Parts: sequence; C-alpha cells; structure tokens
Amino acid sequence: MPIGKFFSRILAPLAAAALLSASAHAMKLKSQNLEELVTASESILIGQVVSVTDGFQDQAPYTEVTIRVGSDAKGKVKDDTEYTFRQFGLIKPRSMGNGKVYLGVTPEGFAKWREGEQVVAFMYKKASITGFQTTAGMAQGKFVVTNDKVINDFNNHGLFEGMDTSNMSTEEQNMITTPGAVNSATFMGYVGKLVEESKK
Repeated sequence: MPIGKFFSRILAPLAAAALLSASAHAMKLKSQNLEELVTASESILIGQVVSVTDGFQDQAPYTEVTIRVGSDAKGKVKDDTEYTFRQFGLIKPRSMGNGKVYLGVTPEGFAKWREGEQVVAFMYKKASITGFQTTAGMAQGKFVVTNDKVINDFNNHGLFEGMDTSNMSTEEQNMITTPGAVNSATFMGYVGKLVEESKK
C-alpha cells in the first residue's frame, strides 16, 4: 500500500474522532464569567480580523485566522502586529474532488470568525501536540465590537455571574446590569483591572 494511502487511512479516522470529541465538549460548554476568561487566557487581543482561510494539517482540518492587533491587554503580543492561529475545523464543508465532501467543519460552540470584524479575543494557550488554538471558554471568549459595544455569541449571558462587584465603579456596575452588548471602553477598562488583579 502506498505510504500516502496508509497515513490517510490511519489519520482520517483520528481526525473524525477528534471532531466528535470536540463537538461533545462544545455541547457540554461550561459557562465562564469574565474573571475566569481573563484567568484562562494567555493573551487578550483587541484588533481586526484581516483573513480567515482553512485547510488541512496532517489530515486534521483547520481554520486559520489572522488578527491585526491594536493591543494586548496582557502585554504578550506586540501592538500593531499580526497574530495568526489555527483553530480545529474547516469554515464550511469542502469537496475533495473525488465525489466526496469533507464535513469536518468548526464544531458548534467554537468561535466563528469573519474578515473585517473588530474583535476582543481571549486567546487560550496553544494545544501542545497540534498547535491549534481557540478562545478561552470557546465562543464565550470571542467578542465582536460594533458601534462602541462588545458582545459574544451568547449575548454576554452569564458574563458577570458570581463576580465580586464591591470594587466596581458606577459605570462598571451599570455595565453588569445591562443585558446584551455593553460599552466597549467600560468593558476593556474593567478587563484591564482584572488583568492587574490576576498578577497579584
């Protein structure tokens, strides 16, 4: 058997298993508040998505995202640079050219990305084996900025639950009692406070 076919037969089921595992994990998504997202993230990128492509890495499907970083609230990524990462799963099903369609798209619960959107991305550390990366709390950790307001895929539901509010300013108190999208400046200011507190 040709070596290419051998690896294809071995790795394709592994990729499928990984997809099922990721999907199962996404269905059991644990709600995380903002403090937990800050703690879990390696970097917190504020910037614009400049490209979204997909492909295969060692038979595993991925979506590659590049963000033009304006700033990183944790100071790990330099301002005005491009940050590229790969997340498990294709953007959409892909024809394999042999009459078959590969269905290994980004699992439900993972962050979805679009070129041109302004985002705040709480980036979790890269996977040790594949190097794949996603946002902390999955889609909970990716916020879109529109009209000076930020919101995640869950309409910010549970974002401030269980948090100590005793040291919050009036603006921050108003933010946590506002359902849905919240003011971006107040949000990022509070994220900055949480980052500083996490260093203590």
